[in-house]
Amino acid sequence: MGKEERRNRKKAGNSNNVAVTASDHYDPNIDDIPDSEKFRLIEQSGLFKDLSSTQREILDLKSDKNSSSSKLEVIRQDEEPHFGWGFQAILYTIPLCSVYSVMDILIHRQFNEDPTFWPFFTRVVKIAPIVYLLVYFTNKNLTKPWLQFLMFIGSIGCGCHLIWVINKVSYFGVMRRCPPLATLWIYFVAQLRLFPAVVSLITVYLYFRFGDPHFKI
Repeated sequence: MGKEERRNRKKAGNSNNVAVTASDHYDPNIDDIPDSEKFRLIEQSGLFKDLSSTQREILDLKSDKNSSSSKLEVIRQDEEPHFGWGFQAILYTIPLCSVYSVMDILIHRQFNEDPTFWPFFTRVVKIAPIVYLLVYFTNKNLTKPWLQFLMFIGSIGCGCHLIWVINKVSYFGVMRRCPPLATLWIYFVAQLRLFPAVVSLITVYLYFRFGDPHFKI
């Protein structure tokens, strides 16, 4: 019985020595499998089937070390807001209608006219659904290059046309056109990326500066 016990203890000691030796040579930081191969194996295993399209794009971005930060920005902006696009459009519509109202009041006051309540209220109610649809559509596709290009052209067109209307059109035309043009111009510039927004503003300034020597604001 004593020999058997000593033999068992000796075997246990040898196994512990082997385990210690193996742990001494094992480094958990060493990983010979590249990340791209890991993602390929995970994708083949079928785990991606339960993931959303946005999650798949994020995983693809992590697997590609050469991807630019702009792609990550696109992924974040393409995600639907927590309360949905409709609620976000309402949040944008309220301040834009306020901008339209302020512009309408200022234009009337410029020609020494006091806007009456009901005509003013009617104009705001009429423009609100149009603003809502515009905001809903543009916010949902804001990161698309074609929409950025259209808003870039629209911002230049609204700014230049606003300057032309102020200087060339009768006071009645100014009161009718200036508030919607100014609102659209502000919205387009605010939604553009920084570089095209700056370029559009510079273009409008050049039109004001050199388009006609009689232009005034």
